[in-house]
Amino acid sequence: MLKFLIGLPVLGIVVFIHELGHFIAAKLCGVEVESFSIGWGPVLFRKKIGATEYRLSGIPIGGYCGMKGEQAFKEAYQQKLAAVPQEEGGLFSVHPFKRILIAFAGPFANLLLAAAALAVVSALGHTYYTTDNRIMPVYCFEQTDTSPARDAGLQAGDRILQISGEHTPTFSDIQRIVSLHPDEELTLLVERNSEQLSIPIRPLLNKKTGAGQIGIYRYVPLEIAAVRKDSAADIGGIQTGDRITGIDSTPLDNQMALMYFLRDYTQKTALVQLIRNGEAIELPVHIIRTENGGVDLGLSWNYLTVTEEGTGVVRSLQKGLSGTGELLGVTLKSLSLLFKGLSMTDAVAGPVRISSMIGSFATDGFSENVKAGIVNIAEIVAVICVSLFLMNLLPIPVLDGGLIFTACIECILRRQIPPRVLYYTQFIGIAFIATLFVFALWADILYIIK
Repeated sequence: MLKFLIGLPVLGIVVFIHELGHFIAAKLCGVEVESFSIGWGPVLFRKKIGATEYRLSGIPIGGYCGMKGEQAFKEAYQQKLAAVPQEEGGLFSVHPFKRILIAFAGPFANLLLAAAALAVVSALGHTYYTTDNRIMPVYCFEQTDTSPARDAGLQAGDRILQISGEHTPTFSDIQRIVSLHPDEELTLLVERNSEQLSIPIRPLLNKKTGAGQIGIYRYVPLEIAAVRKDSAADIGGIQTGDRITGIDSTPLDNQMALMYFLRDYTQKTALVQLIRNGEAIELPVHIIRTENGGVDLGLSWNYLTVTEEGTGVVRSLQKGLSGTGELLGVTLKSLSLLFKGLSMTDAVAGPVRISSMIGSFATDGFSENVKAGIVNIAEIVAVICVSLFLMNLLPIPVLDGGLIFTACIECILRRQIPPRVLYYTQFIGIAFIATLFVFALWADILYIIK
């Protein structure tokens, strides 16, 4: 609930910026804005300034921008007129090109917000934790695994140096590239026993996340970075700087091997083999199982710390624009996954789930420091803004893209589309939005239950 309450205002700002784009464009194009609300639902406060009534409404999710012309359109439909009557300041009375600008301004405002958010990320710089490019194939632990890694013959401890010519010095780089290329042929440059191999591989599409996956874990050496006070490892005498080499004489050299070994371990006390200051020692450690059946020894491992320094104003703006362009490409590709079997309940999220995601990113970041919290929020806001930009430009009635589409037709025909035609086509848009709403609501319900 806390994460939802943290994320909701951020989501509200994203939608508010969208409506503000429409508002500014309408004013510049000579269209009268009759109402502009921050939030939806019951009006808590209202004040009229000029021709516009400014409102503060009860549900803090976005807002709306009501323009002059809606009543004229309704009357034209009821009276079966061939066109909406002309009225000064009306949306349907201005040139179709101006209507295109007004409709496009909302999504474009979201795109600008995405660029600004990514510019902030670049300006602040950020730190993240990862591992090097060594891997552990899943099939080494799961006999039934049929992942691309097994088919490609990847082995424990392989280093993936490049993927299709792009360097991958860290596991995060490997994840990023693989996730963006589901069901596409990739070429891995792999280092194995001082020999370099070129290996073709085709990532599978994960139908729950929409990401590509090849069936690998990160390779994390068992070098202990920290021991939690009063944990099983602490009580057993394990110290920071020790390196685990095995348990009960079974050799172990990485985190996943240790996890799988302990998953099926039935003894109450394990004899842990360690290297401490160059000497081999053994320590008995009492096994403590968690509520979900796992084993918590109280150990933390050494990870790589990658720090990207903050940039100046010009460079930050450049990074914001280029990052937004990259996000556009990725999001367009993600939309195509809806036609490859991706579940709608996994692809579509409602306000509860989105707000919780934002809140989760925020709390995880702020738990580290203020800068990390701001960076996390900015990154997720950029992703949401780019998604809104593309979704709103779909040529579907009711959406901004629908208004742009009909305005383009009017530009070509050089006459207004009959109100009755527009009215009935809007049912298509309403059906589409209603369908998305149902899926989003169901996705939120499943998210809350989980």
